[in-house]
Amino acid sequence: MSSPRLSDQGVKLASNSPIPVAKLEEICSKALASIISPSTIYKHENTSSWNELIVNAVLKALIAESSANKYIVYSTIIQHDPSNVTRGIHSTSGAYWNNEKDGMWNYSWTGGAEENGLFVVLSIAWVTKN
Repeated sequence: MSSPRLSDQGVKLASNSPIPVAKLEEICSKALASIISPSTIYKHENTSSWNELIVNAVLKALIAESSANKYIVYSTIIQHDPSNVTRGIHSTSGAYWNNEKDGMWNYSWTGGAEENGLFVVLSIAWVTKN
């Protein structure tokens, strides 16, 4: 992933993001906080609906910020068992697109790792409509 760039107003952007990093972080953290509360405990049977709600909330907020792009949002919920110190995840993605206008950004949320046994990783990709 390329290093952050600055918009014309000096705001930090991720790669070629149409939305500033701070706003992307805000969108992700608000969506996650509204769906997974601090008292939520990891339950495998709930992960599908949580992921659907998270992705839809993030997409809605992204489109409200900038409709000049198409967006793709991936959400991964990872179970965390404090008694098992070995855990991990590895993910790789690739794309064939316009490096000048399209891009991807990742967000890791550990808002409940110790308390409720889960991590969430979000990946947001944008593709210019034109």
